[in-house]
Amino acid sequence: MQKRTKILLILSVLPALLLAGCSLDDPATPADLNGPGLEDAGARYAAIGNSLTAGYMDGGLMQAGQAGSYPRLIAQQLGLDDTSFTQPWIKAPGIGAVNTTTGEVDGVYYFNGAGLARLGSTPALDVQSTLLLAGTQPVAYHNLGVPGALLTDGRNAYSAATSFGASLTPPSPNPFFDFINRAALFGNTEVTLAAGPPAVTTQSTSMHYKAIAKGGALTTVWLGNNDVLGAATGGNPTAANITDPTAFGVEYNTMLQTLAGGLLKRNGFPATIITANIPSVTSAPFFIPTATFETAIGGAWPWGFEESNVDYVLFPTLSWVADAGNLGSPIPSTATLTTTEVTTVETAIATFNGIILNATTTLAATEAVPGSGIPLARAAMVDANDLLAGLAAAQKTHFLLLVGGGMPPATAAATTAFSLDGIHPNNVGYGIVANAFIAQLNALEGTSVPDVDLAGLSWDPTYGVPLTAPTKTDRPYRMTPEDAAGLTAVWR
Repeated sequence: MQKRTKILLILSVLPALLLAGCSLDDPATPADLNGPGLEDAGARYAAIGNSLTAGYMDGGLMQAGQAGSYPRLIAQQLGLDDTSFTQPWIKAPGIGAVNTTTGEVDGVYYFNGAGLARLGSTPALDVQSTLLLAGTQPVAYHNLGVPGALLTDGRNAYSAATSFGASLTPPSPNPFFDFINRAALFGNTEVTLAAGPPAVTTQSTSMHYKAIAKGGALTTVWLGNNDVLGAATGGNPTAANITDPTAFGVEYNTMLQTLAGGLLKRNGFPATIITANIPSVTSAPFFIPTATFETAIGGAWPWGFEESNVDYVLFPTLSWVADAGNLGSPIPSTATLTTTEVTTVETAIATFNGIILNATTTLAATEAVPGSGIPLARAAMVDANDLLAGLAAAQKTHFLLLVGGGMPPATAAATTAFSLDGIHPNNVGYGIVANAFIAQLNALEGTSVPDVDLAGLSWDPTYGVPLTAPTKTDRPYRMTPEDAAGLTAVWR
């Protein structure tokens, strides 16, 4: 009773952090300061993030990849089924990039034996009516990950028109917000979290506020990757196309503190929040070391590079050099990362990761009201950077390079931890990520949630399509120019 009285008192004096005046249904009489155990049946879980959270795989979002998303794997280990943990299921052939030639929305990639091809395509106007299997679900999804989301989108975006990309010149609105946040179905209002100054607001149909509304005893947060990765995949990263570190720090702390405060107000007990930091680009097979690239194409490119001191070549360049129209031309700067550019990217990642760690550590040490002894939330961080850097070299090698080196396709599929787009994990890779979150959860809460059985996970890059046998003179590095262009959007 003493604990209950204390938490009710605290809930009454949190105007700065705890969503004063929001429309959520607050518990009138919280039953227990500690809330339900995370291993209890019915314990709620919500996930905030970008494509890595959504289960993006093989260059698109589709049910086969979503089924292996790390949040769904965690939910299964918590005993939650697909009714208790919902996702925005996407029907085959999935949603990838817009084909610049046809104007249609291409699906995921698959391996056809000679290279990569798209599993299919869908007219843009038909995507919502034919591919969104859960588009009419009357409540928000538990997996709120939106491919392409930047950190600022977490609190502020609720539609393509309000996504960060819509503010660019030329505009590049992110349609995944329309598919996943579904403001057209729910509507949207601006919610004041703190009166300020400056005032802190969020959008009612943002992933941030939806996560609060879901009232998760556990919420995972993996945002920030796209604030630097987009610059790296464009081949010319600079301070101008990477999120400003000061702005990143302010937004990350605001997002995390208000998420924790909102969940405490919503639930009546401190939630568990597990964050994750940003992996190095050198851990993703999209970025091919120059020596490996030259081995793959049979030697140094005779016409060299536009830039000097090239450390990495971007994966789509394997298609560029196979185009006879490029013979006689140096590999362009947009297809490479120099030593200086790698330093620019890695410095930004290290800075952002320091911010994420500090914000998580600060949250874990913050009391709901100073001197109360009640934490605002229980928090820990997954070191995704260290996790992926620690994978074996073959696990970080692209499937096509393994096959091109003589490894049988089935063996290559079971070896690499990444999908065909070279950025996002495959089913096993997402299992590795899920286990890292589970390890932090168990360490933080003293629980014994079991690991995902990685031996029970598999990835089929052919999607069941019969192979066209590759030959020695036709190495399996081929993509059409349209498919190669689509790979530049995989960071979404």
